[in-house]
Amino acid sequence: MKKAYSGQVTVFLSLILICVCGLICGLLESARTAGARCYLQTAAGSSMDSLFSQYHRKLWEEYRIFGLEHFEQETAAEEFSGFLQPYLEQENWYPFSIENCQVKDRKVLTDDSGEYFEQEILDYMKYGIWTKAWGEDSTLEALKGFTEAEQVSELTRSMEVQTKDAWKLEEALENIGKCLQKQEECRSKAAKKLGQEDGHGFCREGDQLIKQLDKVPGLVEKYENQADRLGERLNILEQEFQEKQGDFSESVRQSFAAELQEYRAYTDKDGERRRQITGLVNQAEERADFVRRVQEEAKEVEEYIDDWEPDDEDDELNTAALWRPVQRHFSQYVSLSLPFGAGIKDKEKEGLLKKLREMADRGILGLVLPEGKHISQGMINAGQYPSHVISYEEKGLGMLDKAMTAEYCQVFFDHFCGVKEGGTKDGEISSIGEKDGNIPGMEERQGQGTEKKNSKENSRKSSRKKEGDGLSYELEYLLAGKDLDEENFIQVVEELIAVREGLNFIYLLGDAKKRSEAKSLAMAVVGGTGILPLVSITTFLILGVWAFGESVADVQVLLDGGKVPLLKGREDWKLSLEGLLDFARKGRLERMGGNEKGMSYEQYLTIFLLPVPGTKLLYRMMDIMEMNLAQNQPGFRMADCAYRVDVELEACGKHVYFSLGLLKSLLGSSDTTYPVKIKASRAY
Repeated sequence: MKKAYSGQVTVFLSLILICVCGLICGLLESARTAGARCYLQTAAGSSMDSLFSQYHRKLWEEYRIFGLEHFEQETAAEEFSGFLQPYLEQENWYPFSIENCQVKDRKVLTDDSGEYFEQEILDYMKYGIWTKAWGEDSTLEALKGFTEAEQVSELTRSMEVQTKDAWKLEEALENIGKCLQKQEECRSKAAKKLGQEDGHGFCREGDQLIKQLDKVPGLVEKYENQADRLGERLNILEQEFQEKQGDFSESVRQSFAAELQEYRAYTDKDGERRRQITGLVNQAEERADFVRRVQEEAKEVEEYIDDWEPDDEDDELNTAALWRPVQRHFSQYVSLSLPFGAGIKDKEKEGLLKKLREMADRGILGLVLPEGKHISQGMINAGQYPSHVISYEEKGLGMLDKAMTAEYCQVFFDHFCGVKEGGTKDGEISSIGEKDGNIPGMEERQGQGTEKKNSKENSRKSSRKKEGDGLSYELEYLLAGKDLDEENFIQVVEELIAVREGLNFIYLLGDAKKRSEAKSLAMAVVGGTGILPLVSITTFLILGVWAFGESVADVQVLLDGGKVPLLKGREDWKLSLEGLLDFARKGRLERMGGNEKGMSYEQYLTIFLLPVPGTKLLYRMMDIMEMNLAQNQPGFRMADCAYRVDVELEACGKHVYFSLGLLKSLLGSSDTTYPVKIKASRAY
């Protein structure tokens, strides 16, 4: 009989069940642990979103720039922990507690040469208000046009100086001619005295003649020095043309090359005159010696007459016979003369043409500032703002990026013609890419977008400030970077004058009618000098000052809120030659009406921003933002505004389905938790 045993299957199944339960709990705990890590990572990401939602409201509202303002990294870590805590306090399957939280890295808007600041601007322009009408090709073409205009203006002014040097050379010749004329007058007077048998009077007039003859070497030396300077400066001018011609179009290059040939022709022609002029020195010395010999003869006759005593009362002295050899000898004197014409005929017009440039040198603002408008006296200490405080490395921007950054500046920064003088103009916003700006290759914009109008209008209104409280001319500061509104404005106006002058001069080169008018005036000014190249170079000077006068009229219109076409046509030209001379006489130019088409002051400044080094421009933009926002929030700094924050979180989790408590107890440990390390990063 077999003995029965009970409970064998029960024990076996219990052991199997324990193993199965352990396996299941282990699998559950593994899945829960993975879920807990995912939950913590999600909670950290959400907390970073909450942290970054605290962006600086004014910075966004006024400039559409995101920036998380924190003065210390510890503050950001505490706020992040505060946003994370509600996720940890939830009663769920993922129990955690924070052990440590710290910011591992933080990038602010001013870091890395403004790279993050630039990226925010480009992102906003691409997806916010940019209409893509301003392409890379059109940007390069507009910038090339402005660069050419500036180079033309500089070269034109250098050539004007050369023309004035030629006028000085003519003046030196004229002085020689006047001296020779006075010699002839003295010779005539001396001959008259000799004819009157007045020896003493002859000697006196002879001394005056010798005095004038002795002036010739000094006058010739001055002439030669001026001729040498003219030649040296012409060489420098030709070198300057060689350096600048790469920026010129083919037609402009050919025009300047032809004009330089006229300058060279003038100096070559003057070389022929110079050989004749230098010969006057020896001739003057010979004639002075000749006069002295005749004077000696006259003195001998005078002494003979004074010492003569008659032998009887009927003796008479035949003085006529005594003076006849002296008279015959002096009649052989040949007066010096210039074998060619010299000098400027119309001194009044010459003075008026010179005066035009001198007026600009004395102060351009008095010529262009609209009546009733005054210059802001605003100022800042730029040394305390990012562009001076922060060291940065200049990084080149792509032309398209520059165009978008420049358009951003046009939208968000104020200027002389902005709200300071007349308020926002019905939300008027015009792009640098408008067709009526007359920039080749541009497409007409179909609309600007409501957000662009509102953002600009709100920005302009918020940037109003009391006189002297910071800078009012913000676009001008971006271009010039000086501490005073007035200094920034003057530099921008001078650049406007230079660009408009160059563009106007390019137009004049292609207008045959106006060149003919200028040549007629040049012929009236120089008169019959006998040197045709002098007429040509004087014509060039007249074209230059005419372009300058028109540029003054253009800038007057721009500063008064009007528009001026970038490239003018005949119907757009305002100033006549008579009006130019009247401008010089009165010292002021009558206000002229603007055009319905063309570019505004603000658009010109926007294009001026294109050649400004990109990183320098970004930091100057930060200067303006910091200046304006600090008025309502003293101590505000762009360097305290974070673009990206990297956080590292160390947390402690508890097992739910699985525990090593018994094993840890046997090993002498009572810890039933496990560490978790999470990294979270966010950027605007």
